[in-house]
Amino acid sequence: MTLRLLFTSLIALLVAALPAQEVKKPKSEFPAEGIATFRLRIKSIPTIQVKINGVPLTLGVDTGCQGTGVLTPRGAAKCDVPEAFTVPSMGNSGRSENTYGYIEKLEASGAVWRDFHISIMPLNGMDLDGLIGADILFEKPFYMDLSNKVMTLGKTPDTSAAHEISCYSRGGHCGVNIEVEGQKVPMIVDSGASKSYMSSLKFKGKTTFKGYIPVATVRGVSLTRVETCQIKSLRIGGVPLTGVEFNRDQEHNLLGDDFLRAHPIAVDMPSRRLWLFESQNVAKPRALPVEETKASTEPALKTEPAAVPAK
Repeated sequence: MTLRLLFTSLIALLVAALPAQEVKKPKSEFPAEGIATFRLRIKSIPTIQVKINGVPLTLGVDTGCQGTGVLTPRGAAKCDVPEAFTVPSMGNSGRSENTYGYIEKLEASGAVWRDFHISIMPLNGMDLDGLIGADILFEKPFYMDLSNKVMTLGKTPDTSAAHEISCYSRGGHCGVNIEVEGQKVPMIVDSGASKSYMSSLKFKGKTTFKGYIPVATVRGVSLTRVETCQIKSLRIGGVPLTGVEFNRDQEHNLLGDDFLRAHPIAVDMPSRRLWLFESQNVAKPRALPVEETKASTEPALKTEPAAVPAK
């Protein structure tokens, strides 16, 4: 009996001594000028062309995706990224654990990211190989102009004519406060959401029923009731917020692609600053597409999830 207890104790000590699996962050290498410029293709969300381990892939640009991003099982198979390990998860993807793969090299627009892990999960209803997440997008200064389909990493443009707003990091995301009829509402800037959303907890006013549309998330495609918030006063950083319409949601507070189409933004997360630019082609709020309207992913726990691991 004593030997058995001793043997059991030794096994327990060995297990306790094993290090927890570390989710590696990418090591980035930028061109000599320190900036990478991307031409965006707009599907349901912005997309870019990259190479992972030398294989071309199409990835969605999702500032609402926590971590380095996501590869679909099909995308991981294309570039030979095997499953490395799993970790417990409490995200809104409906999964009890997340699977991670190991990437040797990701290349895009002259920049390279090496030696990191990425989440592997289905993105049901989305015709993408995966998503680029906040850890890569906000590591350096970030700029996005959806009207002109351009994004830069590494440097912000001239901000002298832009309106500066304080921002904050929420689970790695870019968070910003807006004023809705005089009340502060925290929002996540989420390029993985084709529309902007406001939770019923934050907006209790009247809504206009717009009908039902199919909405694709990592859980699948479901028919969703659409109600537009009737907001009388909407401001960001003290100035009127234009070109954006909010749909009511049960839990999400997101500034989506309609916001980004109306206003190019620059973000410097280390200094907690965001700049709002006036677009020369201010887009009217788009009609709801019969396609993905919530694409964000959260491969790990988030305090306020984006529309799926995500959106």
